[in-house]
Amino acid sequence: MMKIAIACMLAMLFAIALPHDASAETIPMLKDVQQLSANQLKVTYDQPVDGTKGTTPANYWIQSMSETMPTGIATLGMNDSVGPGNALTADRVTITSADTSSTSFILTFKQPIQTGKSYKLIICYVTAPNAPPYSGDNGSRVFVGK
Repeated sequence: MMKIAIACMLAMLFAIALPHDASAETIPMLKDVQQLSANQLKVTYDQPVDGTKGTTPANYWIQSMSETMPTGIATLGMNDSVGPGNALTADRVTITSADTSSTSFILTFKQPIQTGKSYKLIICYVTAPNAPPYSGDNGSRVFVGK
């Protein structure tokens, strides 16, 4: 009887800890960010992602690490929080798949990434192929413009 009670408690804890409509196996996490050129970043996940989610600008934010008002490629100031109104948009960036495995994507900005400036890339809502919707974050990474 005690084993059943413990198993039920563990199951409840896992249900609370994991985001609704997702499991740990279906949540791709940001693995790496590399600057490829003056206006391109390569984003790599730890597992394949849904192509539509991976190429949707509204799932990405760029936070300035030094300015209260975002400039350049940044959509967030250093003290701002992520929200639907300050995500990247199609008029600022184009996102394409970088490989056939759907683990890497190229973000091509309409303007250059400022050299020497620190930014944080934040990603949310990206799922694995055929996974249920996810309403949490996929990780973040700080990078410095080259």
